Amino acid sequence: MLTNIYRKCFRSLTTTRPIQSLFDTSPNHLFKPLQQYAPTFYTSGDNIKPLYQPADFYSQLKENILSAKERVFIAALYIGQSEKELVDTIRLALQKSPQLKVRVLIDCLRGTRVSKGESSATLLLPLIRDYPHQIKVSMYHTPDLTGILKKTLPQRFNETIGLMHLKVYGFDNSVMLSGANLSTDYFTNRQDRYMMFNEQPELSSYYHDLLQLVSDFSYQLTPLFEKNQYQLTIHNTADPVNESRRYKRQVHQRLQEFIQSYLSKPNTIEEIRADTAVLPVIQMGPFCIRQDERMTLELLNIAHRQSKPWTIHLTSGYFNFTDQYKSFILKTRARFRFLTAAPEANGFFNSKGVSRFLPPAYTFIERQFYRHVKRAGRQSEISIEEYKRPGWTYHAKGLWVSLADDKLPSATMIGSPNFGQRSSERDLEAQALVITKNDNLRKALYKEVDLLHQHSELVTSKTFDKMDRKVPHGVKIATAFVKTML
Repeated sequence: MLTNIYRKCFRSLTTTRPIQSLFDTSPNHLFKPLQQYAPTFYTSGDNIKPLYQPADFYSQLKENILSAKERVFIAALYIGQSEKELVDTIRLALQKSPQLKVRVLIDCLRGTRVSKGESSATLLLPLIRDYPHQIKVSMYHTPDLTGILKKTLPQRFNETIGLMHLKVYGFDNSVMLSGANLSTDYFTNRQDRYMMFNEQPELSSYYHDLLQLVSDFSYQLTPLFEKNQYQLTIHNTADPVNESRRYKRQVHQRLQEFIQSYLSKPNTIEEIRADTAVLPVIQMGPFCIRQDERMTLELLNIAHRQSKPWTIHLTSGYFNFTDQYKSFILKTRARFRFLTAAPEANGFFNSKGVSRFLPPAYTFIERQFYRHVKRAGRQSEISIEEYKRPGWTYHAKGLWVSLADDKLPSATMIGSPNFGQRSSERDLEAQALVITKNDNLRKALYKEVDLLHQHSELVTSKTFDKMDRKVPHGVKIATAFVKTML
């Protein structure tokens, strides 16, 4: 009797499989090659929460700013000139916690553009005056706008040369990634994506360090004595306008060192217990940093090698793939569902000046891609849908990956890039690949993409035959010249 018990116990011990991490188990082992491109932060999927509506984004943003005790760090293209409530929220947080440090990073060109007598810079000046030891505002200036271009290009037009496009919102040990800027439309009726990573000290520190690095090679906003007067200064770095080449060399080296330091840094979180991994990447074309692009292309390569095709949902408010992305997509053995803004959901629809021609320019690019799909005979595998919702505009970007016949996503990419020419070559971008086997998170990701598609219409050849989709001949010609700026 006792001998039989010993035999059963020994048999159970010898047949027990070793505990395996997320990337050692099927099907997530397929994503393991991507770890060579980015650091890996392990967590529970229950700590990651997609938000679905602009109002939820704004509410969460204010709530997290007010609850922060040690640090708030914000990176956005700009803060809308009328966002006094958001600035007052930051002020209240600074008043409540004297130990709180706030770091704000915005783009210099967009952040100094004046509208109705205000700009992002003048909106933030009172905070710097009142809390000089608690808040720091940095403004990145592209090194590609110099010389005669700098002197002659007017505001708005000069922003086509390059921008700081990161959208990162951090609060103590939590961080939110998004594609949304900080203005009223993004809080009300401009659809984007938003994802909270709660209680993630290592991931939060990664993004805090990234923002600090970009801030260090940006101009610092400093108030002068008179109201709304300020100066922009840069320290320990060449000037991006006057010493563009030296500036690019210095920044390239710092960014490479940052990437390598995190690639070689061991994780303190035990990966065996985790059901989710987050791989953050950056893309900064002016400094020859293409981490995001390399990972995205490798993800498509992995999808291409599968015997049962994956389904990849990919969305961008601006339909303008790079030639490299377009080539990979057309040859990748996978089902693609693209979602982009209909002309009336484009933020430039019915705008004044030259920008009113941007929606037809994107229509022209979209039609060209649609014809390439038909030429390749892949209409049954590659579809395009357009987001169309009365009174709303569309700005969401990212992708979702569902494996084989599984409808629930196993991975998503979220952040600021649009997969287009600007994101690849001109702007500073950051996003993260989230890989998970957590059922709650996978269901939440499915809900996210499903909600976006509920307001979409399928694009067919008839779409481009409509009178309001006719593209002026001049726009077709101009698009060829300015495609990298769109």
